[in-house]
Amino acid sequence: MTRDDGTLSLGPRVALTALLAAGFVLALSDPFTGLFFGSYAVIGLVLTIRRPRNPVSWLLIAIAFGFIGTTRPPNLDPASVTSGGLGPIDALFVWLGAWIAQALFLCFAALTFLFPLGELPRGRWRRPGLVALTAGVVAVIVAMGQPSLAISTDGGSEVAVANPLGFLPDGPWWDILSTATFLVPLLALGVGIAKLLSGYRVADEQTRLQLRWLIAAMALVLFGIVFGLSVVSIRGDDMNGAAWIPAIVAYPSVPIAIGVAVLRYRLYEIDRLVNRALVYGAVTAILAGVFAAATTFSQRLFVDLSGTSNDGAAVVTTLLVVALYAPVRRRVESLVDRRFKYEERDYGAYLEELRHHLDLVDPVRAAARLAREARSQTGADAVAVVDARGTVVASAGPWAGQAVETVPIDAADSPLAAVRLGRRRDGRSYDPVRLEALAAVAVVVATALGAKPRVTEGVPGPSRGQTAADAADGDAGVDAAGPGGADLPATTMDAAGST
Repeated sequence: MTRDDGTLSLGPRVALTALLAAGFVLALSDPFTGLFFGSYAVIGLVLTIRRPRNPVSWLLIAIAFGFIGTTRPPNLDPASVTSGGLGPIDALFVWLGAWIAQALFLCFAALTFLFPLGELPRGRWRRPGLVALTAGVVAVIVAMGQPSLAISTDGGSEVAVANPLGFLPDGPWWDILSTATFLVPLLALGVGIAKLLSGYRVADEQTRLQLRWLIAAMALVLFGIVFGLSVVSIRGDDMNGAAWIPAIVAYPSVPIAIGVAVLRYRLYEIDRLVNRALVYGAVTAILAGVFAAATTFSQRLFVDLSGTSNDGAAVVTTLLVVALYAPVRRRVESLVDRRFKYEERDYGAYLEELRHHLDLVDPVRAAARLAREARSQTGADAVAVVDARGTVVASAGPWAGQAVETVPIDAADSPLAAVRLGRRRDGRSYDPVRLEALAAVAVVVATALGAKPRVTEGVPGPSRGQTAADAADGDAGVDAAGPGGADLPATTMDAAGST
């Protein structure tokens, strides 16, 4: 399924592309569905090829296909719906229409909890995330098995029909339960947005730029859905679909936000791939439109002049498209690079390798990386790495000089002396096992910097009970950029994935 570099192999790429192409043909039955499907499918395909093990990419593809299920087939016969004489395909679409909206809301909620690392959050948001997503799954299953479905046969009024795949008993409680199946996934989405906001508050600047767009898009989606449901419940169908205009605008904003996070702010480090996809995708669309329009125009011109069609029209059009390719590509490249410019660097791969090496052997960079990783793994609100004099070499999070735990770095001649941890974000005590693991990792970091470990067997443990005065004796306030504001490479494995 995957290559040695972790990307999707050729066979699955072809199969997934063919599947998305078939889905796009189905989605074109409705212009809005085509727009939604295309926006999610393109970004999802690019991310899946590059990061197939990250569920964020697969969620985007699932959402794309979900929009197809929300669209009523154009050839659905209202009489067949009310009489129960539906064919297998129509019955499937009727059943999907009963629960696919709830599933879409749940997928949006899952995106907020899994973005960007593809893992559930650690710390205080892990339990709320599990509860919210589990409740959403239950709501979707209930919607699947309800005994009757409310189906719109004319785009307005609804009729109740028996669920062809219903497995739950009928009863007077279904009016309330059906409403709950809509509200529970929406509440899960609200909890997910709150999680993103919490991560944004404590994240570094690079991660904030990556999260900012998705938070805005998800908030717009939640507002659009709640607004549409509220207006429809109050005014019924008098608005002729106008109630859903905010949602229509909001839906494509989510893949756009993820695309901007990926491309402009280097999330997943696939900015060059997405840049080229945007350029050549736009060029292909433009030239295809020019070809279609020019073919139609030239055919009509030949018919008017000669009275018959002529193959020369296709030849002229092809030559025109070939002549336009280079200037159109240059123009599109300039427009895309203006907003989404990837870094074209000499010795790019080698230079990136050197920078990663410096993260391990440069004291300031190594301390910054150690602080970020320690904060992510322990759930600390803030972490500082100090030298032998107690001076803060680098920190992660809003470090204020208050240390709850201090993990010494037991190595001779080390430029780094200890890792100081602030309070945990969930208010709990630190797990001694995690502190021992942090001590072992810190010794390895010091060894990479040229120090000699004093302990050869076992794992050095943390020291407990350090006072606030002891913690404040260093120069607090130096952030992860290090002294002098050195430019450190940002990682996404920071507060966004650890909150």
